[in-house]
Amino acid sequence: MDNLHWQLSVLSKAIHYKNLSGAASHVGVSQPQLSRIVSRLENELGVVLLDRTARRKSGWTPVAFKIAETYFRSSRKLTQSLQQLKTDDQATHLTIGTLEGMSSLASEFALQILEDPRMIQVELDVYDLSELEEKFVKEELDLIFTSREPGRHKHRYVKDMGYQVFDRRQSATGPRVFSPYEYANYTQTSAAKKARATQKVLVSNSLAIRRNWIENHGGSGSIPSDVRRRKTSDSDHAVLLLANDVMNPALWARLEQIRL
Repeated sequence: MDNLHWQLSVLSKAIHYKNLSGAASHVGVSQPQLSRIVSRLENELGVVLLDRTARRKSGWTPVAFKIAETYFRSSRKLTQSLQQLKTDDQATHLTIGTLEGMSSLASEFALQILEDPRMIQVELDVYDLSELEEKFVKEELDLIFTSREPGRHKHRYVKDMGYQVFDRRQSATGPRVFSPYEYANYTQTSAAKKARATQKVLVSNSLAIRRNWIENHGGSGSIPSDVRRRKTSDSDHAVLLLANDVMNPALWARLEQIRL
């Protein structure tokens, strides 16, 4: 049921764009993943959501719009009801996700949250960028520390926490060192396609492993600095704190006041 809820939420966003390719970049999932979601919904609901007979690009069927609208109205009503029930004082548990390079900042933030007598438990976990964004879009995380806003949607609750510099390490020997997200982007470049047969690569979702490898065994890769409070150059990358749009406004106002 939870998975169906997420699939319908993706459909309710995708329906605003003409086709899958137009929707994918705006709803936080890849085009192949969006295609699989639509196919699963068609199988589970016994309906046709995409008209695949079109000569060029398939478009949404009328029933797809009806299902998306029904879900949107029901979801909005449920959210409003929950918001009325969930007061600021009742918020006792938060789930936080972070990129590993921002984990120190996220830990400091979690410590400040737990000093509030109303907060009982904080879950803090580290993810690669792709998984972090996927869990946030699915509303499995209340807060995330990240380098960008997922998709094209402008989020309601965003706070600038500082900046990071990506230090490029390069040696004459050793493999190219990537995070899974970096490697996925690298494989799409022409340089990667030319070097595929000979280029040695180390891929790890652990920043500590990547840093240790480069420092002790050589290789080339980008390592993020600690979070800085002020921007020092145009090459700096913003560090953002994002909360889900369904968060209680009073709770966000409380979190936004935390100073590190």
